[in-house]
Amino acid sequence: PLQVEDRVYVGTADNHVLALDVNDGTELWDFETGHAVWGQPSYRNGTLYVASMDWSVYAINADTGDKIWETKLGGALPSKPVLGDDLLYVSSFDGNVHALDIFSGEERWAAPATDWVWGAAALVDGTIYYSDIKGNIFAADALTGEQKWTIATGALIQSTPVVVGETLYIASQTNSDSPAGALSAYSTADGTEIWTNTTTAPLLATPVLVGDNTIVVGMQNADTLLIGFDLATGQDLWQYQLPEEAN
Repeated sequence: PLQVEDRVYVGTADNHVLALDVNDGTELWDFETGHAVWGQPSYRNGTLYVASMDWSVYAINADTGDKIWETKLGGALPSKPVLGDDLLYVSSFDGNVHALDIFSGEERWAAPATDWVWGAAALVDGTIYYSDIKGNIFAADALTGEQKWTIATGALIQSTPVVVGETLYIASQTNSDSPAGALSAYSTADGTEIWTNTTTAPLLATPVLVGDNTIVVGMQNADTLLIGFDLATGQDLWQYQLPEEAN
């Protein structure tokens, strides 16, 4: 869910976007899409931006729930739209990141990948960083979509990249019969790998920054649910396990 002042906006698996009162949960409006909404909505200046698995991006009046514009793309849209200055960046299962005009929804350009782009792009200092399900990582100019560099990791990636300073962090899962995962750090300048640390379970969710030196990953693992890694070195700092009585 996305909270903006006294409202909560949430997309649902049964094809709706709801606005709720943050104090008591009262439904304020209900906007229906053609398929599920997997990603968190985005908001700016009274407009809600929603990407749906029905292949459409919607701009919705955040006060009334009325549609402002709709743009149909070439595949399902699994993640949160990312707001730039005048462009909206949308990841798609059609193998592209699409840049749309935030005022009209008109597509300005599409930056290609080699397969599904599952996670949202990371927008930092005029560059978008994104990855595809086959483990390729891309950097492209945020205004033109022109590719700056690309690398192949050999992993499976469906999370959103995280950028801290000049380092790009990617959570992934191994492309093999035995499920495992990895958290890796790359240079934002050219994609050079700085470090990687493996985990016993696939990493599907986007890592979370904690404080100034820790990045945390979540795993679908009953033994270890969370691991905190050092941002600079990749060292395993701590692990959180499910309490015994909760098993």
